Amino acid sequence: MAAVENKRPKVQLVVGAEYHDGNFVRRQLLELLAEHPEVLTDCDSDFHRVGGLAKDDFLITYTNNLFPTGEERHLLASFLNDGGRWLAIHGSAACTRFKPPAVNIGGIELPGLTDTPDLEPEYMDLLGCRFVSHLAQQPITIRPVASHPLVVGLPAFTVVDEPYILELRGDCEVLLESRFTGEAPGYVEGPWLEDEPRPQMLLHRHGQGEVVYLAPGHACGPFDLQPFIKELPVQPGPWLDETYREVLRRCIVWGARLGEEEIL
Repeated sequence: MAAVENKRPKVQLVVGAEYHDGNFVRRQLLELLAEHPEVLTDCDSDFHRVGGLAKDDFLITYTNNLFPTGEERHLLASFLNDGGRWLAIHGSAACTRFKPPAVNIGGIELPGLTDTPDLEPEYMDLLGCRFVSHLAQQPITIRPVASHPLVVGLPAFTVVDEPYILELRGDCEVLLESRFTGEAPGYVEGPWLEDEPRPQMLLHRHGQGEVVYLAPGHACGPFDLQPFIKELPVQPGPWLDETYREVLRRCIVWGARLGEEEIL
C-alpha cells in the first residue's frame, strides 16, 4: 500500500519575550491552535529552526528584543518570498534599549528611559512595522477599519493593554485601529498628544507571502519585571477577551490555510 502524504498544517510557535509572561501566552495560543486537531505545532524560544519552514507553513511569534541572526533573517525572507505566512504579536516589533540615567516609574526602578533605536531595519522591513513607544497601560477601544476577512464583521472591543505607537514600513493594509493620546511614561519617545488613528493590526505583503502584525497582546506575571521590581499585580492584557481571541482564531485559520470560509 502506498504511503499517504502528510499534508497536515504545520505551525512554528516562537515565544521569547523578556519582561512578559511567555508561559501564559504560550498556553493561550496552544489552546487556540488545539481547536484544530489537524494542526501540528512545534514550540521554540528563538528562530533557529526558521530554515525548516516550507512555503505553506505558518510562523507565529510572541517575542521582544529577539531577532533572527543574519542567516536566519535570510531564511525568513525566503519563507515569505515563497508564500509563507507569519503572525507576529505585540513585542515582536520591539527593539528596546535603556538610556541612562536611572529612573523610577511607578515604583519600578529602571536603568534608564526606554529607547527604541532602529537597530534591526531588515527585520522590521520584513515585519512591516517598528514599535516606537507606548502610553501607560489602560483600556483602549479597537475598531475594524477594513473589509478583509480577518476583521470584517467584528465589533469594536475594549481591552486593557499598552497603547502602541508604530512606524509602518512598506506595503501595509491597516485592519484594526484605535485612537488615544497621552504621556509615554518611561519612554524616550513621547508624549503623543495628536488625536489621530493608531494602527493596531496590519497586513504586510512581502513577495508572495504575508505578515499579520497584531499590536495588542501584553501579558505580565507577578515576577516578570524582576530585577526592576520584586513583584507586581498580574496583567493578563487582552488574552481573555472574547473578541481578541476571535481575532486570533481568524489569524490561525488564515495562517494555517484552513479555509477562508471558516473565518466568517
